[in-house]
Amino acid sequence: MTQLVDSAIAFLREKGLRVTEQRKAILEVLARSDSPISAEETYALLPDKSCDLVTAYRCLEQFEKIDVVQRGVRENGTKVYCLGHSHDHHHHLTCRGCGKTERVDLCMAKELEEVATGYGFVEISHIMEAFGLCPECK
Repeated sequence: MTQLVDSAIAFLREKGLRVTEQRKAILEVLARSDSPISAEETYALLPDKSCDLVTAYRCLEQFEKIDVVQRGVRENGTKVYCLGHSHDHHHHLTCRGCGKTERVDLCMAKELEEVATGYGFVEISHIMEAFGLCPECK
């Protein structure tokens, strides 16, 4: 976990962002999480409420813009975040029953970009998550 946080901190510095105690605390929460979590969940896990909820949202958005975190989305539309750079790009398979999340190292970005480009779209990005029932919940 420390290596993941240290790498993220180095990346923040490389991108010109200050490493504040709030940012470090948020990175540590994300590193401890075994699945993507929302801004509200991140905030709730901060020690002694290291910052307010608005700051947690802003930090996560900044982290996403500079590619320190990857954003996903739950089936209900809630944005969730996990620590990792684009070179570690991945998706998740989430159980509708218990919420268990599995990392999926498969991406169809190239195919999606080709389709989008065919429709005339530019500056293409994607969020792709899969939902189902895990073996315990089926």
